[in-house]
Amino acid sequence: MTREERKRREMPTWLIWILRILLAYVIFLAIILAITIISILITFSFVVVDLFTDSNRFGAISDQYLVPLSEFMWDLFTFLIPGL
Repeated sequence: MTREERKRREMPTWLIWILRILLAYVIFLAIILAITIISILITFSFVVVDLFTDSNRFGAISDQYLVPLSEFMWDLFTFLIPGL
């Protein structure tokens, strides 16, 4: 390959940076969604455990800590996606 062929195949620097920014944004959204799903699953697990053990201890913990966390993370996720 000659130098001219290499120069034609290189992507412009601005395009590389736009792709990096978009990839970082998508990764950030995936992390937020993963945290939201995990907190909802833990909340659901606490409710199921409370049903079988006839106690309200885990339900109180999930109502106090996990439900506000999952609501905040879901609101953040929907805020960061335009049109959702």
